[in-house]
Amino acid sequence: MNVFDLRDTVVREYSSYISSFLRIKDRRIDTFVNDQLSSGYLWPDPLVQLNPSFESAGTVEDVVAQGLLTLECRRIFRRDKKQDASGLGTQSGYGARQPAVDLV
Repeated sequence: MNVFDLRDTVVREYSSYISSFLRIKDRRIDTFVNDQLSSGYLWPDPLVQLNPSFESAGTVEDVVAQGLLTLECRRIFRRDKKQDASGLGTQSGYGARQPAVDLV
């Protein structure tokens, strides 16, 4: 199961559910509301974050080096976004998450 596909399905179904209640007579308001719903106003992009309270399983750099995550993850999961791409300053991975990374 792909969690992002599941999220998209839930959002699509919830959007349909919410829209079924809307009967707006004023065309300008209707356009505004539909634009907001279409833009994802009620359902922002999913949040992906690391929780430092888990047992350490190496750095994101280590997992990227193993080929389990893309190089882009090395840039995204940095403590200091201003550092160069040397891999210094990447956040640690955590043991509870490692099985999930291995499945991907």
